Amino acid sequence: MSGDGGSLAGKRSGGTLIAFRIARRMAGQSRGRSALIALLVAIPVLGMVGITTVTASNVATPAERVKLELGSTEARVSIVAAPDAKFTQDPLNDGHWGYRDEAARADAAQSIEPQPVTAASLFTADTRLLSIRSTAVVVETKDGLGSFPAVQGQPWDLSFVGKWEVTAGTRPTADDEIMVTAAALERLGAKIGSKAVITAPIAESFTIVGTIHTASLDDAAVSFYGMPAVFDGVMPDDDDLLTEWYLPDTPLTWSQIGELNPRGATVLSRTVLLDPPPVGSYIYSYGDTSNTSMNLFIALLGGFALFEVALLAGAAFTVGARTQQRTLATLASVGGDKRMLFRVMSFGGVILGALGAALGTVLGLAGAWIFMQISANGSAARYPGFHLDLVSLLVIAVFAVLAGWCAAAVPARAAGRIDVLAALRGAQRPPRVTRRRPVAGLVLLALGAVIALTGGVVELAAYAPVYQITLANFGIALIVAGPVIMQIGAVFIAPLILRWAARVASRFGPGARLATRDVARNPGRSVPALAAIMSCVFVATFAMSLISTMQVNSTSGYTYSAPLDTASVSLMTTQNEPPYDRVLQTTGPDVVAAVESSFPSAQARLLRSAEDPPMGFGDAAADGTTSDAPTFAYPRIDADTVCPSDATRMDASHEDTPTDIRCPTPYFLDTMMNSSMNDHIWVGDLADFAAILGEPVSAESRATLTAGGGVATYEQYVVDGEIRIDWVTELNSVLEPGRSVSLAGSVQEPEHPLPYAVFMLTSTADASNLNYRPSMVVSSIGASPTQAEYDHAQGALAAISPGFNLQTETGPEAYGATWTWALLALTAIIALVTASITIGLARADGHRDNAVLTSLGASPRVRRAFGFWQAVVIVGLGSVIGVLLGLVPSLALSLTRDTAGLSLLPFTPPWLQIALIVVALPALVAVGGALTAGSNRTRFSNRAAFD
Repeated sequence: MSGDGGSLAGKRSGGTLIAFRIARRMAGQSRGRSALIALLVAIPVLGMVGITTVTASNVATPAERVKLELGSTEARVSIVAAPDAKFTQDPLNDGHWGYRDEAARADAAQSIEPQPVTAASLFTADTRLLSIRSTAVVVETKDGLGSFPAVQGQPWDLSFVGKWEVTAGTRPTADDEIMVTAAALERLGAKIGSKAVITAPIAESFTIVGTIHTASLDDAAVSFYGMPAVFDGVMPDDDDLLTEWYLPDTPLTWSQIGELNPRGATVLSRTVLLDPPPVGSYIYSYGDTSNTSMNLFIALLGGFALFEVALLAGAAFTVGARTQQRTLATLASVGGDKRMLFRVMSFGGVILGALGAALGTVLGLAGAWIFMQISANGSAARYPGFHLDLVSLLVIAVFAVLAGWCAAAVPARAAGRIDVLAALRGAQRPPRVTRRRPVAGLVLLALGAVIALTGGVVELAAYAPVYQITLANFGIALIVAGPVIMQIGAVFIAPLILRWAARVASRFGPGARLATRDVARNPGRSVPALAAIMSCVFVATFAMSLISTMQVNSTSGYTYSAPLDTASVSLMTTQNEPPYDRVLQTTGPDVVAAVESSFPSAQARLLRSAEDPPMGFGDAAADGTTSDAPTFAYPRIDADTVCPSDATRMDASHEDTPTDIRCPTPYFLDTMMNSSMNDHIWVGDLADFAAILGEPVSAESRATLTAGGGVATYEQYVVDGEIRIDWVTELNSVLEPGRSVSLAGSVQEPEHPLPYAVFMLTSTADASNLNYRPSMVVSSIGASPTQAEYDHAQGALAAISPGFNLQTETGPEAYGATWTWALLALTAIIALVTASITIGLARADGHRDNAVLTSLGASPRVRRAFGFWQAVVIVGLGSVIGVLLGLVPSLALSLTRDTAGLSLLPFTPPWLQIALIVVALPALVAVGGALTAGSNRTRFSNRAAFD
């Protein structure tokens, strides 16, 4: 019946054109199925195009960056360092600078000044310069005091159009006139013409004459803009290191910038940004700023999505091939050979894949534009422009078409083996059951398990004794590849599993028996659906397990600065003028009052501590002492409890003791980590100690303190029941202490590790001749502060000293639960869509069976049971297999160990979410399938009902 074939296929090009036309007409005849396949392809294309476009639009072009950074000016000059002949910068980023020996110039070395220069001295007297200097101001708002950023200079100048733009009102012409953002008016409860009362740094009242918008800020930003020095009294020339100078009329070339760099100046030039020097012609470069990780993420996400599409579209093509078997048989009977039939079916995939790619691209671009308009919130810097990554769009389209072709390839191959006579009379051949596929599946399952286990062993070897990144990456590749191979094996075994499931479920009534047998006898549409759900659940389980592991590590490694829900203010501030030393403020009582006024229900405590010694590795004088060196009290740590490399004061590295369970020393005991961060010896009363601990003082600690002893928060500071205080000149020094005092000691460990080592009462410190001073204010506030409370506290603190900063300890970010629930929701959506498509295809494919059931008097209950068990088998088995395979990578990664034998990536899956995937998800889909099955009461009145 196949005929000659040459009369229909003709030459290769002619046969291809005929096959394409037939495929196009067949797609048009089955509009519902074609629309479904095109939509399946369009959905992932929409997502990938949208993500790619938004990502590309995040990156400014040189012209856009010039506008955002410079406005209409020619260059920006900043004095960032003392003159140095070796100083140089990245030509494209004035924030990236450094020192390079090869940048040294002999002429510059002879002419540079020893001290930082002023920006005005770098140019001729007639050069026009505009200054911009940032500060912070404390303002009276409608809700109380608030601390906000402020800009001093001439941001409203027409030369800054594009960077700053006046949106309403007029420009300031006097020192008592300012501009604000539109959000600031709302925050102040004011309007243009109203007064703004600023209480710090300088108490003054200003008239708001207009509003201004900053390109880098969104519409919700609150900011203030005034003439030079009106907010803090510091003129730009007096603080060059914190002032940006803009040149409205003076272009600067790269060679001119090279002459300015040795003077300690960095420059961002319009000329250089628009015409940069060739790569390799300059010495200092920040490096490649391309987002490789984001591109890889998009590629993996897109590949997974198209894989899901290929599976579901393949099921749709399989059902379509069955409904069109008479058409294909007619084509074969008039001379169409296997190649022709394959072309017809596969071209259908290409046509629908291209249609889906085009639709997804248009919708993706529209969605990206809408998303950008909403999420930018008025910030021009968020999305400098609407950028199309044409290469990525083309690649996405090609892969979408390829996914459509792959989806049609398997049904097309089956179409080439069609039984013409049987197809013409409407008969359907049941699938052949073979042993080769299950055997091959078992082999692939075993091979994937071995590969994953090998990856875990390789990963373990990569972490000990010395971390080897190449070996670690190879291990991760094996860990990922193993489960993927196991999934392929599971697909091969799936028909066998479905037949087993049919045997088991047949005991639960006629509906279950009919549904499971239908699923088992139609693997062409059942297996792709099961595989789609399995792969989705696999990715979700792996991702949720990995996120849970990261959450555990993040929580265990989190550094608490104070007890949970505690506000703290360090009295140590940094000077704004060279040499920028740290200074201990003496305004502790004022800080206590400011904190208590911001949190009325809390009681602030002023804590006192002994100053830590500076970091050093001192060398003794010839007589073994250090002359005229101040001494500092420091608690002695038990050397046997810390890493030897730390105990020997940098004489060794961690690699020298790779198997020592004490290595590395915990951050709260390592003097290298804690130097200049927190003092170690704290002094006060029992209420102060309770504030430090965030919990009541124990009876043992009370007894130790009242007896004149000390209490350590870590057992490593207590040796043989004593705490020893050494007076030393430097930390990590080999010098002997000037004197030592031993105190009776006990330990009270807080709930979380805190940066406080030893506490003693004031009387004990005085008896030990220990010098101490107020250094910190803490207050338990019970919960995270509201924005109004935070603004009030920060404003009150800034009024005392601009260097004060309120810190609130909220604990580690609990992102794990949020992301795992989100992944569960996404998995449920994908599973629902997949099951809906699968059940819909099954009903379309089995309309004749349904007609027979209805005509034989099958009740709605049987049809509902049919839909229920159909979903249970497909979604349930897919979920179980996906979860089991998804746990394999996390289990393999947990084989890694540290020196103490603990897992670096502990196996801590979110069992609740996983249980919901296995139990609740199939149940939800099954209920939906049952509810939608009872209404379909197809009957037949003639042979056409079967066809």
